[in-house]
Amino acid sequence: MSQIAATSKFSEQILNSLRDIQREATSVGADGAKEKGKGDGMSFADHLQKTIQDVNQSSQKADRMGMEMATGKAENIHETMLAATQAELSFNLMVQLRNKALEAYSEVMRMPV
Repeated sequence: MSQIAATSKFSEQILNSLRDIQREATSVGADGAKEKGKGDGMSFADHLQKTIQDVNQSSQKADRMGMEMATGKAENIHETMLAATQAELSFNLMVQLRNKALEAYSEVMRMPV
């Protein structure tokens, strides 16, 4: 699998996760309760926790592959570099999402009541 195809697949997975989160957010009614018949039963916190676990697993996989490369157990540097790049991209995306969420929270808190 080429690096571009793998990165594209990873980007698509992230986009699908974000679409799931968006669907979950729109399925919540004005009173904060889920509308009947909508959603997959996962709350926003569940989606967030799953995404953080995925980022952590990606980072651990990249670390493991890097260690195997350094000790001579692995010979495919391309897969190792791809895993490291995917871990870095997913972490950077998570940090940017956190920054946007904090920015939105700060803006809401500055609104006059």
